[in-house]
Amino acid sequence: MKAREKEVGNVIIIRKNGMATVVLNRPQKLNALDPELIGDLVEALGEVGSDDTIRAVLITGAGRAFSAGGDILKDIAPLREKSPSEFDGYMGQAVAMYKKVIDMEKPVIAAINGHAIGAGLDLALTCDIRIAAENAQLGEFFVRMGLIPEAGIYLLPRLVGLGKAKLLTFTGDLVDAGKAERMGLVDMVVPPDKLMSSAEELTEKLANGPKAIGIIKRAINESLRMTIDSSLDYVGRLQYQIVHTDDHREAVTSWLEKRSPEFKGR
Repeated sequence: MKAREKEVGNVIIIRKNGMATVVLNRPQKLNALDPELIGDLVEALGEVGSDDTIRAVLITGAGRAFSAGGDILKDIAPLREKSPSEFDGYMGQAVAMYKKVIDMEKPVIAAINGHAIGAGLDLALTCDIRIAAENAQLGEFFVRMGLIPEAGIYLLPRLVGLGKAKLLTFTGDLVDAGKAERMGLVDMVVPPDKLMSSAEELTEKLANGPKAIGIIKRAINESLRMTIDSSLDYVGRLQYQIVHTDDHREAVTSWLEKRSPEFKGR
């Protein structure tokens, strides 16, 4: 299938084979996040999230970086000049960006090509799986600007543990891809020239999987706020919904017929 490309401001959406690649496209600024790019991401992520033909999403950055975090001149320096209502509006957009990834009932993969710093790292953390190039550098730079992480406050301790989360956020130090993988910050490290092919292969594999993948994502995210008893009860109710999906029927039928399943995401 031929890829279809669309620009949403400083974001490019590429649709192909049931997957969407969302590309941050400010390479001259190392894809630093400013209010315009954040707004473009909110729009682009909302579009692919509501597109039923898209069953898995890949996020990456154009050029040499995933994202160098907040743009100092356009994003960070103006913060102290904002009124409370202006600041709430600004943070509302940032929260919307993170939540679009977290709440999307589709798997989202981050392909980290170079630096993922500050809010750029937090964006990667909201993704379900992170694949990093061997030359990638990751860091919670918020503290270097006298700020606190955003999505990272919640997500980092759950990924790397309390001690390492505090080490990363207190110091703002960069870690290389190998160390990031060892501590659980990323899930896979590949050579730079294999990054996109590896990420696309996994994303397309998930795009061809059953509807259950998106529901598993929702269940895992919700379980973080539950007791084991609440989680088991919740999963039982989800399981009842899943056994009535077309994909479950296809899984059983194809197994009995000794053929590969053809899932439709329904």
